[in-house]
Amino acid sequence: MRAETEEFIAEIQELETLQRTPRSFALYEEYSHTEMDQTIRIRKENYEKADPETRRRLEEQAQQEVNGFCRWLEQTQNMEHVRAHYYATSLKSILLGLPIGVQIAHLFATILDQT
Repeated sequence: MRAETEEFIAEIQELETLQRTPRSFALYEEYSHTEMDQTIRIRKENYEKADPETRRRLEEQAQQEVNGFCRWLEQTQNMEHVRAHYYATSLKSILLGLPIGVQIAHLFATILDQT
């Protein structure tokens, strides 16, 4: 567990040193009024500590949040549905507390920036 926590801290520090933050992070921070590194840290801790039933509830809550974020992007940012869906979906693994989510969000950002 300690090794996982140390790896997570290293990921957060890497995230902070990246030159370009995905737009989805900035938009999610505006939506949630919470800094992304704090969101990642809290979600990861909650998911790691959860029993199977609690994880299922966290997964349902994350999906509801993804849906809400998608609607918010469409309504407040005037984003077309498909693009809003991809921005919101790119954050789902982060909202679940999975560390791979940061890399997934960057991959989505790269793809969305090229379209």
